[in-house]
Amino acid sequence: MKTILSIILLQIVNVLSQNCNPPFYQCGGEGWKGSNCCVEGYECKKINNWYSECVEIENNVSNAVVYHNSVNNSEINENTKQIMKYSDTSSSVIGFASMNGGTTGGQGGQTITVSNQSELEVAVKGDNAKIVKINGIIKLSAEVSIGSNTSLIGANANSGLTGAGISIKNVKNVIVQNLKFNSCLGSSKDCINAQKSTNIWVDHCEFYNDRNNGKDYYDGLIDFTHACDYITVSWCFLHDHYKASLVGHSDSNGSEDTGKLHITYHHNYFKNIGSRLPSLRFGTGHVFNNVYENIDSSSVNVRMGAQALVESNIFKNAKRPISTDLSSKEEGLVVERNNDFGTTANTNSITKKGNLSTVPYQYSADNVKNIYNTVTSGAGVGNNNSSVNSEPVNEQVNEQVNEPSMNQSMNQ
Repeated sequence: MKTILSIILLQIVNVLSQNCNPPFYQCGGEGWKGSNCCVEGYECKKINNWYSECVEIENNVSNAVVYHNSVNNSEINENTKQIMKYSDTSSSVIGFASMNGGTTGGQGGQTITVSNQSELEVAVKGDNAKIVKINGIIKLSAEVSIGSNTSLIGANANSGLTGAGISIKNVKNVIVQNLKFNSCLGSSKDCINAQKSTNIWVDHCEFYNDRNNGKDYYDGLIDFTHACDYITVSWCFLHDHYKASLVGHSDSNGSEDTGKLHITYHHNYFKNIGSRLPSLRFGTGHVFNNVYENIDSSSVNVRMGAQALVESNIFKNAKRPISTDLSSKEEGLVVERNNDFGTTANTNSITKKGNLSTVPYQYSADNVKNIYNTVTSGAGVGNNNSSVNSEPVNEQVNEQVNEPSMNQSMNQ
């Protein structure tokens, strides 16, 4: 009897000492040296030879989603966990940027207002908490590097950067809000160029260039590469550009990117764009409540083993709303639900169905029938007074609501 108890205790100690992986993180694969253990309610599942992921155990309810105007009383389940309430005027970050300790930017730090490039470069340096407000449009001659623990905020609806963009490299905890970016021709030719950084929230911004030059004259509007992680892009207006948002820059960068690049896109308005909305390699994406209008080539492009949940988006004259087999040597995986594809549903190419049916944070998804007006009127600068407060806060409400499921959308 003592021997049996000793064995059981030893097994318990072994499990507790493994530092189990969180939901939807890597837990195995060729060359993997980390733990194969997943937190309670999740199991390590092989996706391919070089990547296994912690996925929800079948029939396990670990998350709750509210579908505005779509959940009836029969769908209420008292056993589901808390949700995060979201409204047009909330300054709370939702999505993967709410994880890993949350994204607070410069909360609690000094507030500095700048109006030219020199002032901006000095104000955003260093890792101390700081809130930097841009007053007016600043013309940049080169990209500006942003330090950790920074909130970069437009002082009004006509504030932003032109000529070049910002660089977010090897830092953490950055918020960018209420800013216009255009004609970004710095060294990366991106408006936001993020690399090797964590906890980034881009909210209520406007990004655009022009379609008068070739597709490579500019590069991306918002690009996240080299193992960036815990990112949310919300309530932004991206328009008149070719390649919008790249997540994972190369098919050959799996050794660095695999298990990283967790990103959420919600309530964004994408209009008159070529592709990459987003283009997701290796990572884990949640794409919900976005509007895609007049998209030339492809919208949501999931590839190289990436997983995406694409739900409750609306596509109007948007070619290839979702694809998993476009422009890479390996396919991606998608769960699609409750999307409105309009007249382009037959151009979808979802060749592999994923298992990302829930996400490890709470959120509220609006009914797709209401999305077009909500997003087109609310996305961009000047549309959310509370989002430009100097001290964003996370708000969680203990409510209990059951989830139907939903997903879909990809691009190159």
